[in-house]
Amino acid sequence: MTESMLTDLLTFLFGLGCLIAFTRVVTAFLGRKRPTAPAPDTTALEARLSRIEQIVESTAIEVERVTESQRFMVNVFSQRPADPAALPRPAARVTTPH
Repeated sequence: MTESMLTDLLTFLFGLGCLIAFTRVVTAFLGRKRPTAPAPDTTALEARLSRIEQIVESTAIEVERVTESQRFMVNVFSQRPADPAALPRPAARVTTPH
């Protein structure tokens, strides 16, 4: 074995040892357990979500009512006569008591 081959072999073994040591350090660093935060209290979140759900449902009901009233008004206006003179007029003005 020549001196240059021996130098190359020792350099290779030293580099391999450094690589193994470096991978052990990296795996130990990545494998350590990190402290976790305690689980948040979900009861407040669940209560808030249920209130939001109730608000959304009541809003949907109100939108449905508005839609029905618009349909009714379209139906009333479509059945109205085109000539306003054809509508009956009251004979005299009616005053209601307060």
